[in-house]
Amino acid sequence: MSSSKEKSNRIAKNTVFLYLRSVLTLIIGLYTSRVVLSTLGVEDYGVYIVVGGVVAMFSSFSGALSSAISRFLTYELGRGSSNSLNKVFSTSVLIQLLLAVVIVLLILFAGNWFLYTKMNIPAERLDAAYWVLICSTVTLGISLVGIAYNAMIIAHEHMKAFAYIGMLNVCLKLGIVFLLTSFSFDSLKLYAVLLMVVSIIIQLIYVIYCRMNFSDSRLKFVWDTGLIKEMSSFAGWALFSSSVAMMNTQGINILMNLFFGVATNAARGIAMQVEMSLTQFIGNFTTAMNPQVVKSYAAGDKSYMFQLICSGSKLAYFMALFFIIPLFIEADTVLRLWLGEVPEYATVFVRLTLLVMLPQVLAGILATAAMATGNIRKYVLVVNGVSVSVFVFAWGLYFLGFSAETAYFVHFLIRVLLIGVRLLLLKNMIGLSPMLYVRTVFFKIIPVSTLAFSIPLLVSLIPMDESFWRVALITIVSVPTTAVIVSILGLTKEERLFVSEKFTLLKNKFSKVVKS
Repeated sequence: MSSSKEKSNRIAKNTVFLYLRSVLTLIIGLYTSRVVLSTLGVEDYGVYIVVGGVVAMFSSFSGALSSAISRFLTYELGRGSSNSLNKVFSTSVLIQLLLAVVIVLLILFAGNWFLYTKMNIPAERLDAAYWVLICSTVTLGISLVGIAYNAMIIAHEHMKAFAYIGMLNVCLKLGIVFLLTSFSFDSLKLYAVLLMVVSIIIQLIYVIYCRMNFSDSRLKFVWDTGLIKEMSSFAGWALFSSSVAMMNTQGINILMNLFFGVATNAARGIAMQVEMSLTQFIGNFTTAMNPQVVKSYAAGDKSYMFQLICSGSKLAYFMALFFIIPLFIEADTVLRLWLGEVPEYATVFVRLTLLVMLPQVLAGILATAAMATGNIRKYVLVVNGVSVSVFVFAWGLYFLGFSAETAYFVHFLIRVLLIGVRLLLLKNMIGLSPMLYVRTVFFKIIPVSTLAFSIPLLVSLIPMDESFWRVALITIVSVPTTAVIVSILGLTKEERLFVSEKFTLLKNKFSKVVKS
């Protein structure tokens, strides 16, 4: 097995390419969201969010499947078992194909019924909403079949290719924005069709890249009953976990539609756009780290695995603070500068979304550690048994007349509780000490968060007009003060050295990429 230094350098190198991808995605995503909202209007944008959300409920399955398949592929690579890799890959494609057929048929029948009988959509936009449903369903089916190819790239840690394909994806979506403003055809229908076409193109590129670079990605008909059972069981529990996450995101989106209408969905759509952009940007660190967590477990190197879990959780959280603090304080001004016309509820939804993200940042690498074991039945049942209460409580509180933002408060409290639940489960699964995690992570992030929020918050009390310069001032104050506080209170001497070395490495690699 390679040394810790080599593995750390690989993480840093992969993180560079993922961040290049995310910077471009973030910039283009912010621009396209503004144009799409302006072109579609608040009502049609809300329709797209809620109807596309119905399909997104099922597309969250793809994330669960990708994690499950990545685990099996990465595990085989960690064991050095190349002969089994193609068998795992081919089996995963077979499972996905069968699942895609079932889910697509389910959406076409049940989704059509739900759209026309239950959803709160203006009658004159039902036809356009149906187009969104069909296009989103086709996109989902294709993406489900192509998941193994994405997982193969991640398992082999070819993050450069993963990043470049992602950049192409956002560039094509930028092209959609220009087409929307150039044609007189129904904008909502055109938007749905063009997004479907882009998704098909991107999936084809993933397939072609894998076939050209990985001999193990050549499909063969494999019927290994034991492997199918093992992978189906693992994927099934991952799908169960994803179903609960789906209820807590898209399910609450539907509840908001039923109780408050499409305007509230437009505001939630803006908040979800912010969350997705930041989650992807922050998650690059753990995405680059995840294969090493699984490979360390497969090789029996638990000491290094525990180091990755604790340090990775903490560093990912601190990375989140750099973005979340200034955006939380200046959410209203940022949204006005970004969107021009800000939907009602959008500001409060964005602020609450940022708070809900913080505990979830910690949860990501903990979930990877659990999946590395392959035996996730108890973990999934317990974690999701608690997590499903978000949807249940939100539904009940909405029924009692509580405001739209209530769901966010519930979500935050449950996510904090789940960190403790995950730690207790991991103690039995891999031997990770909860007190080690609390001491090295929680005892660091709490004082850092308190001070890092307080200083720019005090500066924001200075009377200033809402403008770009106010946002710039808060950011200029927030970023360096957060960096100093993190360095002094949040990191050990070894971690400061690690961050310094990797920052220099990342800077050099960024320079090389830019020059090339």
